Amino acid sequence: MNRREGFALALSACALAVSLALALGLSLPGGGAESARILVHVRVPEAAVALLVGGSLGLSGLLYQLVLRNPLADPYVLGVAGGATFATVLVLLLSAGTAAMMGLGLQAGAAFAGGMATLVVLMRLSEGRTESLLLCGVIANTAFAAGARLLTVWLSPSEIATVTAYLVGFVPTPPWVAPVLLAPPAAYAFVRFSRAGRGLDLLLLTDEEATSLGLAVRKVRREALVLATLLASASVALCGMLGFVGLVVPHVARLLAGHRHRALVPASFLLGASFLLAAHAVGKALSGVWFLPVGVYTTLVGAPLFLYLLVRSTRRAWP
Repeated sequence: MNRREGFALALSACALAVSLALALGLSLPGGGAESARILVHVRVPEAAVALLVGGSLGLSGLLYQLVLRNPLADPYVLGVAGGATFATVLVLLLSAGTAAMMGLGLQAGAAFAGGMATLVVLMRLSEGRTESLLLCGVIANTAFAAGARLLTVWLSPSEIATVTAYLVGFVPTPPWVAPVLLAPPAAYAFVRFSRAGRGLDLLLLTDEEATSLGLAVRKVRREALVLATLLASASVALCGMLGFVGLVVPHVARLLAGHRHRALVPASFLLGASFLLAAHAVGKALSGVWFLPVGVYTTLVGAPLFLYLLVRSTRRAWP
């Protein structure tokens, strides 16, 4: 690992530490038992979910962009988040009253099935053309959002609020089982692809070149797509559709660390976690003035940042 990559990882780790401290400590009461109770039962579970979801979305966006060889690919644009959200909302409405762990397990399973089915169908419809896949994904997201809103015709006001929250994106105050369910796939993907940096680098070459260098191209791509969809779907099951996290974070990671995936994978995870934790902390700090879901803050920051990166990259080739 060269000096630039080491600096990028150190900077990403520092950003994570600062955003985690802000998310845990900002706007807590003055002290005492009430402050400790809020910290343990509210702030820590929320911060754990934001850390895991942000890191998972950053890593899944990196994997999608690599496998599909397009800088605009991410769970939201590809329609994966829309399919996972629709399936999650459907299961939420059908499984009301189930135990916490069973309910979360059903939501995660439904989200993965919805996200994976959406990706497979759209890839077949687009016949492998990335530009067509992205256009199909945008259309699918719109259709799934309309379908989720259609369900609200039969819902109570509280259930309508739940559906709206999933379409915008939020960080819940979850039971402790929520981060426990998300941690294993996130940790596995992080370790698996951090160790497979050279193999991921070879995917930047043509299939013939990568195969001649000993890479099982189809196997690596299939594994990356499945794990990226699993991470994105699990994130949606917990927090709904969080725009621009998986789109912007990999670009920022490349600016800092370069294009070698041995450093890009951990940098994308750490920066994604930092981004969502910081947005969550800002939302908590401003909650006394106005209450906005965290997905609004990620979009407000991510949209202009992505526009800047897109304009900047027009003069440079994306690998």
